[in-house]
Amino acid sequence: MPMTQHPLRLAIVAALLSQCLQAAETRNTRGATKLDTTEVSAAAPADPRFPAIAKEIENGLVQTGKKSTEVRLDEQAPVVNNALREALIRLPGLLLSEQQIPGHFNLNYRGLGDPHESEFVSFFENGVPIASDWFGYPTVYYLPAVERIERMTFVRGGSGLLYGPQVGPSLNFQMRTPAVDQDLALRSRHVGGEDGLYATYNQISGGTGSLGWLVAADHRQYDGVRANEDSDVDGLNATLNWQQSAVASWRLDVGSYQSDSGEAGRMPNSFYDENHNVTTQPFNRLEIERQQISLSTEQQFTDRVRFNGKVWYADQDRFSRRTPQLLPGNLTPNLTASFDRQQFASIGLDLRSTLDWGDNHTLTFGATGFHDDSPREQRTNVTLNAEQGNVLRFAQDRQTRYAAVFAENVYRFATWSLIPAFRLERLTLAIDETVRAPGLRRTAIDQDFSQTVPLFGLGLTKDWYEQGLQFYANASQAYRPMRYDDVGNPTAELALSNDPDVAAALNLEAGLRGQPTPGLFFDVSLFQIDFEDKLESQLVPGTTDTIRVNSGDARHRGLELAAEYDFLHGDADNSLTLFGSIALLDAEITASRTAALVGNTPAYAPDYVAKLGLQYHWQNRVKLGLTGSFVDEHYWQDSNRSAGTGVFTIDALIPRYHVVDLSAEYRVLPKLSLLAGVSNLLDRDYYSRVRSDGVEPAAPRRGYVGLEFRFD
Repeated sequence: MPMTQHPLRLAIVAALLSQCLQAAETRNTRGATKLDTTEVSAAAPADPRFPAIAKEIENGLVQTGKKSTEVRLDEQAPVVNNALREALIRLPGLLLSEQQIPGHFNLNYRGLGDPHESEFVSFFENGVPIASDWFGYPTVYYLPAVERIERMTFVRGGSGLLYGPQVGPSLNFQMRTPAVDQDLALRSRHVGGEDGLYATYNQISGGTGSLGWLVAADHRQYDGVRANEDSDVDGLNATLNWQQSAVASWRLDVGSYQSDSGEAGRMPNSFYDENHNVTTQPFNRLEIERQQISLSTEQQFTDRVRFNGKVWYADQDRFSRRTPQLLPGNLTPNLTASFDRQQFASIGLDLRSTLDWGDNHTLTFGATGFHDDSPREQRTNVTLNAEQGNVLRFAQDRQTRYAAVFAENVYRFATWSLIPAFRLERLTLAIDETVRAPGLRRTAIDQDFSQTVPLFGLGLTKDWYEQGLQFYANASQAYRPMRYDDVGNPTAELALSNDPDVAAALNLEAGLRGQPTPGLFFDVSLFQIDFEDKLESQLVPGTTDTIRVNSGDARHRGLELAAEYDFLHGDADNSLTLFGSIALLDAEITASRTAALVGNTPAYAPDYVAKLGLQYHWQNRVKLGLTGSFVDEHYWQDSNRSAGTGVFTIDALIPRYHVVDLSAEYRVLPKLSLLAGVSNLLDRDYYSRVRSDGVEPAAPRRGYVGLEFRFD
């Protein structure tokens, strides 16, 4: 990683060293004045000053001085069938590249990378990573049922110093916590809609003495608009919350998830224009199985010392059957199906201590560890709809080993806060290629690839308490680590020298947020991200060998504004909230080994992403939500050019589009609610997902109705 920003590094090191010395000196002195700590006996309440942002410090995470958004899903109209466009509507700038199946999920932010499988956004569930492999294969094939989520915390800029390497943001799904004093409660939701949609969520919970428990089961099935676009999803989860004492608690989460989806295929633009309901890959399937268990604790040792720890295990199996496209006039001879299986068995732990010291300062420090074993094999079969492949093409045993230590301090001086941060990362990817793909001349890969990366960050806040305003600024380093395919692609003629460095980034952001008047909240900021040494494949001159190299830089800068106003803010039983956000982006490739790319706009970097919504709540009986997403045209590849020729051309630009959704809930009886909604209310014909094999149609207008029973 380039060792730049020396003044920033020196200032942060000096600040952290001085704070550690002072903390040691004051360890046995009078207690500190604590701000925004989290009680261990219940789910964390919203920040009393700014409910729409993350708390200052929570579970050992320093979130102050960083741009953040926090959304409590109970405050929104109901989201059914895990409709991400509606669930994420209050997260500014987050771009959803839509597909109609839940096999995997595709998001990006501020033009940072291809949204395919969300590799440039870090997803967590209660602080536990849910990517397939946190580093070697950071793809997202699983998301929890929206009904299970209590709140979403979206952190930008310094999120890499909180959780680990990521140039983009982090999104943490914080799940419902069963209360220890809760009577038996039952919730059952059933929704049906067009194209065979059926979605159900069922939850039972209770508490006795010092123990609270919750069990949830969800199922979703969908026939799809196109042939081979069906899906079937099942989830089962259980949570135990043990209140050990007034200052100590434990939480156990166990979950199982399974999805089976058809992949109808993408198509060139001429096929889309003629009939975008055509299926181009009738045999493609994607199956995901995942089990996970996590144990976490919060302990308050003294009035100044707290500890948060968690350990987790996850097992995921990804299996796909893929065939070439079946396009008239472009059929590949000697068609074969590829069967790819990737397995992931990972274990991790995260330990964080929080120490209040001096008059009003807080130090957090800790360590994170992660280990994953990930075998992969690919087989082929000339029978395109076979259940398994019968010829082994390649096999690899892959492993990830990761450790990090970190420290972050909040210095508070009257209305100012200064937040230096440091994180040291050590990552090793090991690949043992037990079967080399036929036709390759290179030797089988058997190598470890290691990187050690220091990261520094500095945050700043200034409060005007009487005016309800806060200025914040942050400068943080981040990096994108190597992936398995970067160092050991099983189908590439990799050169022996293939060992790329990490891709580095510096995130800069400054903004103003607050509640200057009752009912109004706003957050506006300017940002710049310098993304250096991005990875891409290059041919070794004079050979057919390839090497993954650090090939170029990009600059992403812009403005992000979010605001909301409750017209009925003085009414405790009713609300009418207008909310919206706009992210303006100016992104440019500033350097590249491919000279023609310099000056181009990076892929999936629209000039604007805007979101707008109106939410109405009436006496805990009616919830009504009307929301819209507006996205400018943007390129799908860095070349800014179309692909293919003639009728097989894939246009360079994804056209601008806007989509409106409607959702409603009406409690007709104390224990019975009616649900209804329409996705893509205006029936827009659009697409937002393009890859090298074509465009993927988004869903047309579809309605649904349902019932929800509650017994509590």
